[in-house]
Amino acid sequence: MLSLDACLVVFFYLLRKNKSIMDETEKSETCFPELNNNIQSLKDKENAIQEKDKEIQEKNKLIQEKIQEKDKIVLEKDEIIQGKDNLIQRKDSLIQQKDDLIKMKDKEIQNMQEKYNEIQVVVKKLKEQNKEIQMIQKKDSTIQENDSVIQVEDSIIQRKDSIIQEKDRMIQQKDNKIQGLIKKIQEKDKTIEEKDKTIQEKDKEIRDLELDNDKFKKEASEYQYHLGAATNFRLSDDDKNNSVKLKEDIINLRHSLENYITKCKGGVEVNIPEVQNLLKTYGSQTDITKDQKKPLIRVAIQRHVIEQIIEYAMEYLKDSTGPRHKRGLESFMYRKANELIEAAEVFTKERDGVDDTTKVFPTKLRQQIFAALGNRGFNNVVINKNNQNFLHFFIKHYQSILNKEIDKYRNIKDPEKKQETEDMAGDIIRKVVTLFMFRFKVQEPIAECIWFDYKDKIDPSRMEGIWDDEDIDDIVVDICHFPLIANKSTGQIYTPAKVFHIHNEEINQKNGVI
Repeated sequence: MLSLDACLVVFFYLLRKNKSIMDETEKSETCFPELNNNIQSLKDKENAIQEKDKEIQEKNKLIQEKIQEKDKIVLEKDEIIQGKDNLIQRKDSLIQQKDDLIKMKDKEIQNMQEKYNEIQVVVKKLKEQNKEIQMIQKKDSTIQENDSVIQVEDSIIQRKDSIIQEKDRMIQQKDNKIQGLIKKIQEKDKTIEEKDKTIQEKDKEIRDLELDNDKFKKEASEYQYHLGAATNFRLSDDDKNNSVKLKEDIINLRHSLENYITKCKGGVEVNIPEVQNLLKTYGSQTDITKDQKKPLIRVAIQRHVIEQIIEYAMEYLKDSTGPRHKRGLESFMYRKANELIEAAEVFTKERDGVDDTTKVFPTKLRQQIFAALGNRGFNNVVINKNNQNFLHFFIKHYQSILNKEIDKYRNIKDPEKKQETEDMAGDIIRKVVTLFMFRFKVQEPIAECIWFDYKDKIDPSRMEGIWDDEDIDDIVVDICHFPLIANKSTGQIYTPAKVFHIHNEEINQKNGVI
C-alpha cells in the first residue's frame, strides 16, 4: 500500500498532466474535427480520473484515521508496558529485600544452632550426674528396705512368742473344759434317753396329724374345684355353646337360609315390585328391574326372613298372657330369667361381701338358663303319658306365617317343591330363635347382632363378600344380608357379616352426579 506522501505526489503529477493535455486540446479543436472527438473522449477520461482521485482522497482519509487509531492503541500499549516494567522493578526490589531478610535469618539460625550444641553438651553432663544420683538413691532405698525387713522380722518373732504363751494358756483352759464337757455328756445321755421316749410319742402324734391333713387337703381340693367351676366363665370344648361350635352353627344357619330361598330357583316367580320396596326399606337404591340382579333379590329376602323370625320371637317371648307351662314355657322362662338375672345383679351390688361365687352369680345364672333354652328351647313337646312328641306350638304357628310372608316376594310354581321348601321353615325358625335369642347370651361377654347400613364403608376384617381387594376404596355396602356376630366392647368377632356391595360410581349415576 502507498504511503500518504506518495499518493499526494502521484495526484499532483496527474493534475499537471491533465492541464497540459487540456491546453493542447484547445489549440487543436479549431483545426481538426476528429481531434475534437478524441479530445472529448479524453475529457471524459479526465472526469473519470477526477472521480477516481476523489475516491482515493476519501480512502486516504480513512487510512489516515485508521493510522491515528493504531497510533493511539500503540501509545496505550506502551503505557501498559511501562506500568508492567515499573511493577517488575518494584517486585525485584521486594525480592532483594526478602533475600536480605533470609540472609539475616540464616545467620540467626546459625547462632541458635551453636547455642543448641552448647546446651546439648550441658544436658549430657546433667544426665550423667542424674545417673550417679539415681544409683546413690537406689542404694539408700535398699538399705532402708533391709532395715524395715529386719524390724518386721523382730516384731514377728515377738508376736510369735506371745502367741505361744497364749496357746499354752488356751490348752490349759480347753483341758479344763473337756473335763467339764465329759460330765455334761454323761448328763445329756440320760436326757436323750428320756427325749427318745418323748420323740416316739410325738412321731405317733405327727402321723395322726398327717392323716388328718390329707383328709383336709382332699376336702379343700374338692372345694376349690367346685369354686373354680362356679367362677369360670369359659365353656368347655364339649359344650354345645362354646365359640367354635357356635360359629359352626351360625354358618350352618346361613346355608339353611340360602337353601330356603334358592332351592327352587329354577321354578320361582319373583314379585319384582315387592322386592324393590323391600330393598328400599334397607336403604338400597339399586333398580332390580333394570339391572336384573338375581343375587341381590335372594339376599334381600334372606335378611327379611331373619328379621321376621326375630320379630315373631320377641312378640312370643314377651307375651305374659299365655299359660305358664306347656305352650308358653319358653316365654315364661325367658321373662323370669331376665328378672332373676336383674335381681342377682342388684343383690351382688347391694349386699356386703367379698366372695367370688356371689360376684359371678349373675353371669353364671345367665349362662346356665340360656344354655338350657338354647339346647332344648322350641323342641318338640313330649307328652309324658304315652311318650308322644308334638311340634311346638310356636314353630307350628309361625312357620305358616313365615311361608305366607315370603310368598309375597317369590312364588314356587311346582306344588311338590313348594311343600318341600315350606317344610324347611320350622327348622330355620328354631335355629334363628335359639341362636339370636338364647345362645348369644350364653357367651361371656354376650355376643351381639350388628347390621351394617347402606353406603357403609367396606371393612374386610368384619365383612364377607365377593370383591377384589383393589376395589375396596371404590365400593360400599348395598345391603347387609347376615349380621356381624361380635361384642362391641371387646371387639371379639364370632362370625363376620355377609354383605352385597355396590360401586360408588353406580350410586353417583343413580343420584345424577357426574
